[in-house]
Amino acid sequence: MNQLNINDTEARLSAKTKDILSDMASAILVKECIKPSSVNLKIVTNNEIAKLNKIFRGKDAPTNVLSFTNNDVSKPVTNNLGDIAISYEFVKKEADELGKNKRDHLMHMLAHGLYHIIGYDHENEADAAIMEEKEILILKEYKIDNPYL
Repeated sequence: MNQLNINDTEARLSAKTKDILSDMASAILVKECIKPSSVNLKIVTNNEIAKLNKIFRGKDAPTNVLSFTNNDVSKPVTNNLGDIAISYEFVKKEADELGKNKRDHLMHMLAHGLYHIIGYDHENEADAAIMEEKEILILKEYKIDNPYL
């Protein structure tokens, strides 16, 4: 069974939102044929994500989502794929600016981070097209419009 471990002390997500996020994360892992695994999701502040962004990406600014693949030797035993940090503050502001539903945008950020953890990226146009298509398709299952339009 797949598990999304959510630490949402910075956002206090509703139980319904947590359930939907967990369901979508599990659906992605099943579609990608990943054996039952866990992923950690932490909702953070803009200050926290800015620190992580500076340390790990050399960018001194907040961002919406960061993902960290678990490369620890314990991974075959723990089946923990990695960690995702989402700045709810950043996502809410971004959703408002883009005219998007906040929960829909949060779900997109989770999908985006999870696809990174399982090996997808957007370093070139071909890879970006593959990753975006996967995001679009999973979000469509949750009645969320293409986030790239």
